[in-house]
Amino acid sequence: MYFRYVMLKRFATYAAFLCLMLATGFIAGCSSSKNTAQTRFYKSFTARYNTYFNGHEAFKEAKEEQEKQNKDNYMEILPYFIVSNKETAEVGKSLYDRTILKCEKTIKLHSIKAKPKVAPDKKRTEKNRKWLAQKEYNPFLWKAWILMGEAQFNKGEFIEAASTFSYINRLYSNNPDVLAQSRIWLARCYSELDWFYDSEDILNNVNRDSLSWKLTSSYAGARGHLLLRQQKYKEAIPYLEKSLKSVKGAYNRARMFYLIGQLCHQTGDDAKAYKYFSNVIGVNPPYILEFNARIMQTEVMSKANSQKVLKKLNSMARNPKNSEYLDQVHYAIGNVYLTRGDTARAIKAYEQGRKAEARNGIEKGILNLKLGNIYWEKHKYKNAKECYTDALGLIGTTHAEYKETSHRSEILDELVEHTQNIELQDSLQRLARMSETERLACIDRIIEEVIKKEKEEQKEAERAARMAEHDEQMAELESKTKTEAPQMPVAGKGDNAWYFYNPTVVSQGKTAFQKKWGRRTLEDNWRRKNKGVLQSDEEEPATAQSSDEPKQEEEQLQRPVSNPTKGLKEMAAEPTAEDNKSRDFYLKQIPLSEEKMNESNDILKDALYGAGVVCQDRLGDFSLARGSFLRLINNYPKYDKEEEVFYRLYLMDIMDNRQSSVYQQKLKKSYPEGDYTKMANDPEYLYNAKYGKHIEDSLYAATYEAYRNGDYETIEKNVKISDEKYPRGKNRAKFMFLDAMNKLHGNDQNGFVAELKIIAERYSNDGISEIAGLMVKGVQEGRILQNASLTGSLWSRRGMSTQEENKEAGKIPEWSKNEEGTHLFMLAYESGKVNENQLLFEIARYNFGKFMVRNFDLSFVRNNGISMLQVKPFINMKEAIRYSQQLFAADGMSEKLAGLRVVIISEENMKLLGDYYSFDDYQEYFEKTYHNQLPKIMKEIDSIDSLNEPDYDVPEKKEEQSADDAEQQGAPTDDFNPFNF
Repeated sequence: MYFRYVMLKRFATYAAFLCLMLATGFIAGCSSSKNTAQTRFYKSFTARYNTYFNGHEAFKEAKEEQEKQNKDNYMEILPYFIVSNKETAEVGKSLYDRTILKCEKTIKLHSIKAKPKVAPDKKRTEKNRKWLAQKEYNPFLWKAWILMGEAQFNKGEFIEAASTFSYINRLYSNNPDVLAQSRIWLARCYSELDWFYDSEDILNNVNRDSLSWKLTSSYAGARGHLLLRQQKYKEAIPYLEKSLKSVKGAYNRARMFYLIGQLCHQTGDDAKAYKYFSNVIGVNPPYILEFNARIMQTEVMSKANSQKVLKKLNSMARNPKNSEYLDQVHYAIGNVYLTRGDTARAIKAYEQGRKAEARNGIEKGILNLKLGNIYWEKHKYKNAKECYTDALGLIGTTHAEYKETSHRSEILDELVEHTQNIELQDSLQRLARMSETERLACIDRIIEEVIKKEKEEQKEAERAARMAEHDEQMAELESKTKTEAPQMPVAGKGDNAWYFYNPTVVSQGKTAFQKKWGRRTLEDNWRRKNKGVLQSDEEEPATAQSSDEPKQEEEQLQRPVSNPTKGLKEMAAEPTAEDNKSRDFYLKQIPLSEEKMNESNDILKDALYGAGVVCQDRLGDFSLARGSFLRLINNYPKYDKEEEVFYRLYLMDIMDNRQSSVYQQKLKKSYPEGDYTKMANDPEYLYNAKYGKHIEDSLYAATYEAYRNGDYETIEKNVKISDEKYPRGKNRAKFMFLDAMNKLHGNDQNGFVAELKIIAERYSNDGISEIAGLMVKGVQEGRILQNASLTGSLWSRRGMSTQEENKEAGKIPEWSKNEEGTHLFMLAYESGKVNENQLLFEIARYNFGKFMVRNFDLSFVRNNGISMLQVKPFINMKEAIRYSQQLFAADGMSEKLAGLRVVIISEENMKLLGDYYSFDDYQEYFEKTYHNQLPKIMKEIDSIDSLNEPDYDVPEKKEEQSADDAEQQGAPTDDFNPFNF
């Protein structure tokens, strides 16, 4: 028994030793320096189930997290990929980074680039030749490359992903299936970057080549994605329908059904749209997607069934499950009324949606935007301002209408400030004219309303406190270990930008501040002052618009406010009101003395004037502007700006094509020598009033062209015309700036500085005033003026004084001849003349594909009208020259970079370029210094190998390079010039 045990133990030992020896031999034979069937199997197997597996698991986890946290705007056309939503692109980045890292490690450890040994006498078929022409022999590694590109794409790094897929195209050019898959992904990257021509070209090439049946659905999706980005919705629908086969997951399929339904509705095929929205509901998606599909079903139903639609929507509004989405329900109801032409009921529905206690998301933002546009068209600017303010805080800066809405909101902010003062002073003066009994009765009614409102707010606060307590208890039951302070809902969650760099968050903060404190002037101790700022009135129940509404609009600012308690009610609602339940609080606001009445009239006059100017100049609403100005001149004769008011009324008469204007006569009679009178009585005035802006623009364009060409006489002549004919023209500040530069050219430095000061002081709203102010400040700080204007070639410009003058003063350092220090390679061009995104992509793609071991920084720098793409760092000048040589030797790169100026410069000399020296100066210095050394340098750089693309595994024997391979690796050509300035 013991003997048997000993023998078995020895056998196990020998067997283990034998297995270990076999494994050691197997592994030793699987080095990347060898290319055998054994090494290919081993490398493929270990790549799949080691680093790649871990990266793929991280990729799936990141994608699942993105799908969970994705928040689409269902009120607009959905993007094809969820990563197109900025907030979603921020989700899962660390997991995608892990995926990329694992893919890079897989490629580095398991790449096989060594050529296999082939018997000399073995017959080579065409199939064998193609197989031997491969650049990568690990049969599994292409999946790691594709996965890395997909991870970069899902991170929102489309340029980096495009570089990866471009490299895959070159690496697997002999593998049709991998090549087609990579091209499809590259086309998707280009579509997301809005490089539509490039995307279409790639897809056309894919379609011309033999495409595997497995990829037809993916190809259709890429083509549909491109057409969707181009807003060619009708053409996109068939491709998107074909792509449904490749869409995986219930959520993604429901989302694609919803997208196709939206496109069908957009193109007028509502029956088909209804079918697709039904498909969304059928796959049991998240409730928000199902809810929006049901809302869209009501929109695509026939107008003849509008009553049925309203019944269905009202039923949805009563459903407690939809309490969070009431804003959307009322928005849909309003849309139905709007299509029926019932604007009054539409407004009522939209207002209900605004007041609904729903989430403050982009859906409510779009509702506010639509309602604000309706109010804007109806000239109800106060209501429009409220809607726009709320909308800006919710729709986000990327929304198509954000810029226009922001512009309108700025105008209305300025207008409402004046109209609020008008309403307040009208209310106070009307109360002052009442008897004491009537006045006190009005105040008592206001106090009663204040008390009633406070009780309602207290009840609401108690209800909110109970809900908060309930939520806290639920949180404890769910064992949450991390709690967050309640925050105001913020559009654009995931944006880590500083608060004041995020316009959406700033707009929300502004709205919240105004709700709490009202509108406040930016000044010290602002909380101690009670300005009596008006809040907006509650909207009266919507009724049909009467036929005489335009007349009422024209007289809106012409009549005083009829409700004497209107201003005091809103003043009592001010959060900083001292004791708004006391009569004294209200009485001290009323102008009962002559002195206070005069102060009230001054405020009223300025407000009427300001409102009229805004309505005329910024809104173009002549009816409101005329009403404001007429009330001003009728109630307050001899107002200090009466001449300008007459002139403005005269202008509006001309714009309304009235043959004569009484205000022209009033100007002559009351202000015969005034500037406005002279302009109004100019024989060419009518012509200039209608076409003067265009004439002045043309004159300025000619003057600027003369400035660029150094035609100083024309500049002087045109500036004089501007001074005489367009003293208040839009381009007046720019004419003066060119005149100042003209004086500098004529060595009139005092005149130059004096004119810039006038520009900075008088034209602060013009963009040129900032430049003028900086120039004046520079002179005051001791900067030396340049005795030449910025004319001539861009490449000869310097930011400081001329070289000769400052050299004499010892203020310009000499060029540094340091060939071994850190150098930069730059491509320079005139600003605005090059597609910088395309340039960045080409250089990034080249660097990624060529230099796997080096990480170059790419950045844009601008100086004196010249933009530069910098590539850095290089350890010395020769390495930078070698990089330039290889770059221009790359296939097609010389044509793509044609017209760009190449600059190779040290970091020390870069500090001098543009300020002390021009680009032409550096070219002259470089050619003078290195002209005789150029042949020697060109020979030496051939031995530089620090930039060459490395193999991760060095083969035992290096095969002879073909001429084509040498050219791809950047071998020098006879006509290459590294100093191609």
